[in-house]
Amino acid sequence: MSQTTVTINTLYWPNTDPDIVKAHSDVMNHFDLPVGYTVHQMPHGMWMDAVMEQCESDIVCFFDIDCVPTNKAVIDAAVDYVTRTKSFVGISQVSNHIKPCSHIFAAPAFFMIWRETWLKMNKPTFAEQVKCDVGENVSYTAEMMGLKYKTLFPTHYYRRPENERWFLHSYGEYGIGTHFEGGIFHLYQGRHPQNQQLFKDVCASIIDGTFSLEQFRPCRHEF
Repeated sequence: MSQTTVTINTLYWPNTDPDIVKAHSDVMNHFDLPVGYTVHQMPHGMWMDAVMEQCESDIVCFFDIDCVPTNKAVIDAAVDYVTRTKSFVGISQVSNHIKPCSHIFAAPAFFMIWRETWLKMNKPTFAEQVKCDVGENVSYTAEMMGLKYKTLFPTHYYRRPENERWFLHSYGEYGIGTHFEGGIFHLYQGRHPQNQQLFKDVCASIIDGTFSLEQFRPCRHEF
């Protein structure tokens, strides 16, 4: 039986802090995960659509430039899930700025899909729309077709975003520097200089084996 092929893709704009790019690359190299980097200023969802059209791998994986695995096992588990189910997996997210503000979907910061299934779904766009954030339309399409998919829920976050809170519907909240079950770390708002040092520090700790959630807050609601 032929081996499942996987392609990992990351987009970043030309004005991205080079240290963020290096930190991301260092972590991916540490886990021996080859990444195809695209350096171009274009809408994230449109780029994802283009990658899906052009890629010939069985599985297409996406990582934001401020999102990394904290271990190799989480990637292996995602590949196994997508291969077995012919579906997709991503980190959980809710578009708190788009009604109903309660739809939990597989977000594109870490997203992995069986490409043939995307084709059979009639190539749903990843682009942002009036009622959908980036990537959310794919989850909506799957739900309408009765296709089950998996989302990784957040376990801890470092701090709340300034002047707001991000709720994952009734589950809890997430924020700047969120860790998701299995071992995915997403900085969020990586374009802001005040957040970038956290990402660099986390990446360094992943590589030297000292990554810890000791200084992070739990995402689940507390009474």
